[in-house]
Amino acid sequence: MDITRANFQDSLPIIQQALQDCHFFALDCEMTGLDLQDTKQEYLDEIEDRYHQTAKGGSQFSLTQFGLSAFVWSETEHKYRPRTFNFYVFPRPTKGYDRRFLSQAGSLEFLAGQGFDFNKWIYHGVPFMPAEWRDKQLRSLNKAQDRREITIQRADDKVFVKSMQDQVANWIQSQEQTLLLEPSNAYRRAIQYQQLEKLQKADRGNQGFYVQRVSGLVGAQLQLVKATPEEAKQHEEEERQARLQAIHDAAGFTAVFEMMRDCNKPAVGHNLSFDLTFCLSSFAQSLPPSWPAYKQLVQQWFPAGVWDTKHLARQLQAVFEGDTSLGHVYQGLVEGGLDQAVAEFLADQTNEPGKWAFPDISHADGYEAYQGPEASSHAHEAGYDAYMTGVAFACLVRLYEAAGSKPGQTQSKTSQQPSLEAVQHLIGRLNIGRCDIPYGALWGEDPQPDRSHVMLAAGLQPDTCFKPLGEQLSKHLGVRVRVTPLWQLATSQSSSALLELPVEDLPDSARLAAALVICRQPHAQLVTWADYSSAKRDGTLQTLLQPLQQTGGASQAGALKRPIEAVANSGVSALTGQAIPAGQAPPAKKKLKSMVPSCRMM
Repeated sequence: MDITRANFQDSLPIIQQALQDCHFFALDCEMTGLDLQDTKQEYLDEIEDRYHQTAKGGSQFSLTQFGLSAFVWSETEHKYRPRTFNFYVFPRPTKGYDRRFLSQAGSLEFLAGQGFDFNKWIYHGVPFMPAEWRDKQLRSLNKAQDRREITIQRADDKVFVKSMQDQVANWIQSQEQTLLLEPSNAYRRAIQYQQLEKLQKADRGNQGFYVQRVSGLVGAQLQLVKATPEEAKQHEEEERQARLQAIHDAAGFTAVFEMMRDCNKPAVGHNLSFDLTFCLSSFAQSLPPSWPAYKQLVQQWFPAGVWDTKHLARQLQAVFEGDTSLGHVYQGLVEGGLDQAVAEFLADQTNEPGKWAFPDISHADGYEAYQGPEASSHAHEAGYDAYMTGVAFACLVRLYEAAGSKPGQTQSKTSQQPSLEAVQHLIGRLNIGRCDIPYGALWGEDPQPDRSHVMLAAGLQPDTCFKPLGEQLSKHLGVRVRVTPLWQLATSQSSSALLELPVEDLPDSARLAAALVICRQPHAQLVTWADYSSAKRDGTLQTLLQPLQQTGGASQAGALKRPIEAVANSGVSALTGQAIPAGQAPPAKKKLKSMVPSCRMM
């Protein structure tokens, strides 16, 4: 079901009912972009780094579509009857809120290639603003009823007030029904409101008026309209309610996001990191400055938990063999592409694989837009992707149920609803790509990969070419060394990089220091990963690196106290233990050992 401004208000009760009835709901977002030009994911990022990267994108790009699919279990039909909604969302400008956002050419081209209707998005998209902005405007409206007294001190302001009072008094005695006050700036308009409020409270029997703000030829002006005190009071209340409604209308989709929170049902997404940051930034509040604070925010808005189907699929390598894209997971589980792999997995996990059939799923009545042979043409439409995610989740849960079943346990034919207890241990685990961090833990403790084989090399030459440096270090050490430049730490005097060494046959610090000297890095200093990571968390990284970034390399850092020059000037090869003839580099090992990945799938 497509939802635009035209049918949004009428659809709210239907959406709320779907969320209240569902077993879980799936969500998906389409955006104007993902990655900023100055952000780049690195293999040795920490979870805080990844959070800041996704948070920047979520804060500076905009949503274009939001997909919501509520999976309702039918007790009579013993199957899921999903109710799927596809929202066009656009941050419509309103008083006090006019959002600026970026667009990424590649993302817009991709949307256009999928048939996305940009005119529908802009002209008919459901408005939205963060709840914190909406609440701020509501508080401001309430404060307007209790304006602070302005003390009139300047002579010209006193003349202005006296002139207005005389003008209003003469008008009240006249037969004219309205009075348009002269244009003024914001300060004098505030004075006008203050004085008019006093005049309204004056006892004139049945003679009164109310105030309207109108747009004149030279800007905003105040117009007075005669009315009885009761009529004036009624008009003011109507005006206040209209302003309240205008704020809620401008917040638009934020009401749906609050329904998602208040229904207290599990939320599901595929590769969920970006979806969450975009949603929370768009509909909740400004994103917090740290990963721990962000975890608390997610738990506040998704109290029943979130599950990432990409992470769930990645744990079942025997079924998916590395391809865990949404399309592959859905087609493999629903359309039969992975039937053999699923059968082999079930046979390996349980004695009665035939008892663990996937649950039946069919669209609820009135929600058949994604039904039939042409359904796949809606791929990358947020509603359809949310539906595919929910279907994939229901099937994945069944596989986890089978994997955790006890010998002889069978699935009742009359109770086929998957139990989320089977995936409770995976709550809040976000997929993290291209990294040795196995997942981002929105619930519980963050996993800490072993990086004792990683060192920071600070004080490198400012013009260092990092790829050749890695090749040279690998050659001299006889093991493969991966070099990750840290551009954010570069200065005019030096550069820095992380050196990832093999877990097996780890070279000692003296050999590594000697290799750096041979690679024309005489001033480099080595810092252990533990010290580097600790300084990042404590905000003392610059203090740690400042002496290391000075030309000369006289300072020491971390657990290594031996200057690299001392190794080089000793005349003994730290690589071989033999004397080095003048001008000759130490021999390198001929065989390169591949690095052993430090990540392990949980």
